[in-house]
Order: sequence, then structure tokens, then C-alpha cells
Amino acid sequence: MNFVEFFAGVGLVREGLSPDGWECVWANDISQDKKDTYVKNYGENDFFLDDVWNVVKSPALIPDSAFLYTASFPCTDLSVAGGRAGLAGSESGTLNAVLEIISLKKKNGNQPKVVLLENVKGFLTSHQGKDVANTVKIFSALGYYVDLIELDAYFFTPQSRSRVFLVAVDEEVAGSVMCIKEKNRILTDWWSIFDRNPDLRSVKVKNIIKQNESLNWGIFDIPTPHRTRLVLGDIIETDIDENSSVWWNDERKDHLFNQMSDSHQTILNGMAIKQCYSYGTVYRRMRKGKSTAELRTDGVAGCLRTPRGGSSKQILIRAGYDDWRVRLLTSREYARLQGVRDDFILPENANKGYFAMGDAVCVPVIQYLSNNVLTPLFNKWEMNTSNGLDQRC
Repeated sequence: MNFVEFFAGVGLVREGLSPDGWECVWANDISQDKKDTYVKNYGENDFFLDDVWNVVKSPALIPDSAFLYTASFPCTDLSVAGGRAGLAGSESGTLNAVLEIISLKKKNGNQPKVVLLENVKGFLTSHQGKDVANTVKIFSALGYYVDLIELDAYFFTPQSRSRVFLVAVDEEVAGSVMCIKEKNRILTDWWSIFDRNPDLRSVKVKNIIKQNESLNWGIFDIPTPHRTRLVLGDIIETDIDENSSVWWNDERKDHLFNQMSDSHQTILNGMAIKQCYSYGTVYRRMRKGKSTAELRTDGVAGCLRTPRGGSSKQILIRAGYDDWRVRLLTSREYARLQGVRDDFILPENANKGYFAMGDAVCVPVIQYLSNNVLTPLFNKWEMNTSNGLDQRC
């Protein structure tokens, strides 16, 4: 089971696929820092450092043996926190380079059988849904059927991180592994499968499909994940010395406290008087032109981000025994929130560690997709190829 990883980052898609036996035969990213981490963990044989648009000029660089392409492309222009330029933006628009590569491979009969795209849920609303619809239109023209699956990391780790995954399956394979939607038919059992697991496909996805009935839609009948019992306290590094400089001094603590609303100050004071430790996270946000500190205490961290500014670094509060202390989450804690094993080698520089994990994928989410979609899909394709069968849903 060979796959190619675009926008590879530090390799967390690879991390999630490898337990099922997937082998990365080629990976690409433009970041030297991320390549350095990737190489420390997986070696340098498969990594190609360059702008993906340059790969378009030399598609032969990519092994034709790859069954699967993955692309966790930049979210910068799709995120509601960004400028919302969508796929016309210079960063999120690099998806178009991957689509061009697939088109070139198609002309030579070497296209991947499956493509997995990952991005923020803003992908579904960018340009009123036109960006994702146009992406599906391109895949349809290339002979793929598409499913849109929404997954939140909180099913697997104590992090709120909602993402959308576009799974495109070549028409030669799709009929045996997906339920294919008959075009322009209103009365169909297909929608009953769609509605079976609303946590995986929202009304937004349904509306996109209904507004684009002529495109190639398919669906995987897969279960909703069971919610993890892990909470924030389970991933905290508890061996940090009490005198370490990572803990904030009283002046910084007081400033943070004063940025909280009265209700959040009351919650924190209540946590502090308990005779046990409890944990919360804080994000700084601009509200009505004023910097505020918002406390979260439900055992789940907010969505990790890259440290492009001070407000994007997630703050940890430890409270109890008539006191409370503050520090930033460590890069190892970031990694744990992404479901990364503790022996994964992180950058020594903390900021580089935050970048490595802040815009990465959650490993067990990829494992879930591998277990329930990608690996069964490959096995079914391999069986049908061997037997010459075409089994349809």
C-alpha cells in the first residue's frame, strides 16, 4: 500500500497511516524546518523539499506506484481567522498544483486510485461553498467520486479541532467501495446513509451536494467514532520544576487575570481553592477592540494553531491547593494533543515545535480514516483486481 504525501509537514499523515502498513514512497513540503523534523523521524530518502508548483513541472518525480495521494494543504486562505481569499489565495491555492499533478498523471494512466484532502471546515463555506464544489467538479471531470467527511479531534484526543476530509476515489474503484449517488434523483436511499451519522456530515455538506447534484458523489457507510475518555490533565507534563522559568511571574499572572471576564475570574478562583489540581486553557482574543483572555475548563484544549502571534499560543492554567499558576503549553503537550507518540522527535526550539504541531493533522483521526476507509478500500480493490470483479453498492 504505497502513498504520496503532499504538504507533508513533519509527517503526521504518515504517522497515522503507517500502523496499517501504508508505505510513504514520496513526500513534499516547502519548509526546511519541517523537513528537518521529518528526516529525524523517518529518514531523508523519500522527502523532496521544494515548492509544489515546481513539482507540476516535473510530475515524473512522483512514483507511479502510489495508490493514494494525501494533501493536508494550507488553511491560511480558508480559515475564518484569515482573509478568506479561498482557493484563489496564494497559500490555500496550492491545492490547485496538486490537482494539476493528478490531471497530468491521468493523461498517462498513472493517476492515484484515491486522493485524501484535509483542511479546516472553512473549506466548506469559502466563497459560499463554491471552492469545495469547484474542487469536487475537477475531481468529477477527472473520473473520481467524492465523499466529504467531517471529523473533530475531540473524539480521539482532548483537543477541539474540527476538520473536513475530502476522499476522492477513481471511478474504476468507486463502484465497489462506495455507495454512488444517482444524479438528479430526489427519491433515493442514498440520503438515508448520509443521515445515519450526522456527526460525520453536516447540513453544510448536504446543502453543497444538493446544490451540485450533477457532480460525482459517493459515500462511505462508516461509524461515528467513540468519544475518548482522555482529558486535558492526562496529557500535561507534570515533571516541570516548580522553579522553572516557564512559569509566569506574578505580574504576568495578574495581567492575564485582569483580562478575564468576571465569570471566568470566578471560575478560576473556584478551581484554585480545591484541594487537587485541575487544568484549563486560555486563549487571548480581540473582542470589541479589546484584548481578552478566555478560560476553558471542560477538559478539552482549544484548537492548536501556529505561533504567528502571541494570541495564538495556547496558555495553560494549573489551579488547586489555594493557588494557581500559568505557563504556555509545551511543544510536547501540543504533540500529545495531536495524538503523537512521546518518542517522536520534536524540534529543540520551542517555537519550531509549535509550528510543527500547530498546523499538523491529528494522528488518530488519520488512523480512523485508515481503519475505516483507506485500508478497507485498498483491500477491496486488490481483491477485485485479482478476481476481476465489479461489486457495486
